[in-house]
Amino acid sequence: MLTPLTLAGLAVLAANPDYGALALITAVLALLGALAALMLVRPSGWFLWPGVALGIALLVLPWQVFKSEVMHLRGERTDVVITATHSSKKKSGGLSWTCGIRRADGQPLPHARLAAPDCWGQAVGTTETVVVDPDGWVPPVSTDRDYSGLGVGVIGVGGTAALWVLLALAAGRRALRLGPN
Repeated sequence: MLTPLTLAGLAVLAANPDYGALALITAVLALLGALAALMLVRPSGWFLWPGVALGIALLVLPWQVFKSEVMHLRGERTDVVITATHSSKKKSGGLSWTCGIRRADGQPLPHARLAAPDCWGQAVGTTETVVVDPDGWVPPVSTDRDYSGLGVGVIGVGGTAALWVLLALAAGRRALRLGPN
């Protein structure tokens, strides 16, 4: 029953690049544990696949929604200077860009890097405006981000969590009704 809260909390923690890898590994282990518990309660494969799909959604949705929500509510437009650009060839044939940045006013900037699609290989020394989290929890993003779907994202996280709880209750109820095999 606590799986959605645990997975969503770890996904939110993974939004911070400082804790991302550790939080993601812990979240995957928590998901595997929750799926194992679900299979102990009701070993039917029918309950496993919806649990996998809902668990993956609970790892991805809160992470994206949280980052967007933080930038939408607390993000500040800040001028930055491009300090370096790096390109790498994608498997599909195009180029993927990463830009090193620093604040134009010289203040420290946590996670001072822009990745595609926010960086398109701008010239070093170019001044750009980006949205920065003042607390440095999430990395800077372009000012071109569209936040119109945030409400749907929040509802999606809540709905996915509710579906997981219903799945766990259905598995437990059916196992209790059938009794030991």
